[in-house]
Amino acid sequence: MEDKNKRFEIKPEEALVDGLAFISQKLCGFIDGKRSNVMPISELLLRLAIPNHKAEVNSEDIFIAVEQITALLDSMTERRRSGLN
Repeated sequence: MEDKNKRFEIKPEEALVDGLAFISQKLCGFIDGKRSNVMPISELLLRLAIPNHKAEVNSEDIFIAVEQITALLDSMTERRRSGLN
């Protein structure tokens, strides 16, 4: 019988791949959906958002960094749409 209270653990590598894909998707939307390779930019943003003092990065750190980056991209998109440049 399965333990229903067993926590599902997300590996940091999986979180990193998912986070990079999500950031890349947001970046493509920000640059008007033009086809370009934004994965290196996504990786750079993610590396900058993760604290440098951490010896080992876990999934939670990656999720927090992805949330910070996507929130920033969303606010930039809203500002552009508002015409308040």
